[in-house]
Amino acid sequence: MYERYWKLDRAAFRGTHDSNGYYPSRTHQGALVKLRYLIEHRLGAGLFLGDHGLGKTYLTHVLEAELPEHFGPVARLVFPQMTPVELLAYLAAKLGAESPRFEESLRTDRVLQLLETRLAQLASEGRHPILMIDEAQVLTPQHFQILHLLLNLPAEANAHFSLLLIGDPDLLPKVQRVGALDDRIGVRTTLRNLTLEETEGYLAARLEYAGRGGESIFTEDAIRTLWEISQGVPRRINQLCDLSLLVGYADSLTSISHLEIEAAAEEFATVSVE
Repeated sequence: MYERYWKLDRAAFRGTHDSNGYYPSRTHQGALVKLRYLIEHRLGAGLFLGDHGLGKTYLTHVLEAELPEHFGPVARLVFPQMTPVELLAYLAAKLGAESPRFEESLRTDRVLQLLETRLAQLASEGRHPILMIDEAQVLTPQHFQILHLLLNLPAEANAHFSLLLIGDPDLLPKVQRVGALDDRIGVRTTLRNLTLEETEGYLAARLEYAGRGGESIFTEDAIRTLWEISQGVPRRINQLCDLSLLVGYADSLTSISHLEIEAAAEEFATVSVE
């Protein structure tokens, strides 16, 4: 609605899964390097941690876009609230494995066998699959045990792959309680909140991605207020910026000050209370 008014080619703070708009903050770039290292050096499993809204899922899309073509296919599982064997069957299906017959569909050994066969086939084609489980903090010890079985496959056959467990910080102690799985984690990395300087850089990168040239829309006091209210969480930054740009458009403003950021924050607080 407001894009033309602010001289933007596209929305700067909505639809942010596009890897072309990636801003390499220190925390995001550090995590990206570690995740690439995990996959390119075939280290098995990795933990990717961070509070909600910091951009974990988005960064995995950036990772996927940057990896060479032979790293794939990528099988993503979000909100993995299913039984352990159903989780395995889902990942197997995403990789193109043969479907088990109905009478054996819930047998763990059969699903593992079909998954092993598919992984070996992909390896023979020069592919290295990547399995990503998002919101992995909701998994149970039984899930972690079966993932450990899955990680044992490469030792028994040419079935190499990378497993990435993504979740909030509660995921770490849950994995640590399953010692056999914890020992197989090759890389651990955690996203942190953006600093004030990174928040300013993030705004500049998003506006440039949206086609805005020249002077920033946001004043210095707006950026500081935005950082203080959002606490450097990209999702909150996006929400506040998007609404403040709408307010500025409605009020025919030429820039966004701390007043518009505060008004946007108050609007979100009011909606949350209601």
